[in-house]
Amino acid sequence: MSYNKRVGWLDHVVERPRTYKEISNSDGSKTFAPAPGKIIQQGTAQSATNFGAMDEALQHLSIAYDMLMTITQAELRDKEDRIAALEAKVATLSS
Repeated sequence: MSYNKRVGWLDHVVERPRTYKEISNSDGSKTFAPAPGKIIQQGTAQSATNFGAMDEALQHLSIAYDMLMTITQAELRDKEDRIAALEAKVATLSS
């Protein structure tokens, strides 16, 4: 199974990041509104579709890892059984 990159994540890049303009409200309070300036690069949308693709990829990776570990453990048990059988045979021949 090969990795299929579905989301080409891009950072949202603006002229003035973390910059806000202060607006005075009629009740004396202040509101701060984003004032990022010009958008240099539109970032990838944080959406259920994009995060769903990431979740799906992680699930596939997790399943593949579990399969690999199961196969590896079965192979190790088989090797241990073969070694034990050979050691028993050697012990029988040595006596």
